[in-house]
Amino acid sequence: MSRTLEVFGLTECWVFDPQRLIRERYGKSRTREQRVISSGAFQKIRWTRVEDPALFLSSHAGRVVATVASADAVELSSYRFLETDLLLFGSESQGLPANLVAAATGRVTIQGHGQTQSLNLAIAFGVVLFECRRQLATSA
Repeated sequence: MSRTLEVFGLTECWVFDPQRLIRERYGKSRTREQRVISSGAFQKIRWTRVEDPALFLSSHAGRVVATVASADAVELSSYRFLETDLLLFGSESQGLPANLVAAATGRVTIQGHGQTQSLNLAIAFGVVLFECRRQLATSA
């Protein structure tokens, strides 16, 4: 995901991280591993741990857009993104918690045409960011 953020020119990411995987500093071996796996992108992103997701979302001045695997959400290419949108992605296994989806001002989905229910998180992340950046570039 860090590669995807960096390729699209995004420099920060907020993460609800109850397991505390995001740290200010890592040991030498972990830093080296992250650099290799992400082609150096991990260190170029400012990662911020979110302690209270509901409070964080309520303090955001723009729209909050939840990504969901749901037929009643707006299809990704039909949604009109704004520069101030905050995109929410949930875990691969469980998606976003219902209370965060309910608090969102918009909900988007990637329409599937096969039988598999959803994409994995990293792929969905890239697809949504691509469409968001594409729209913002053409509207500028």
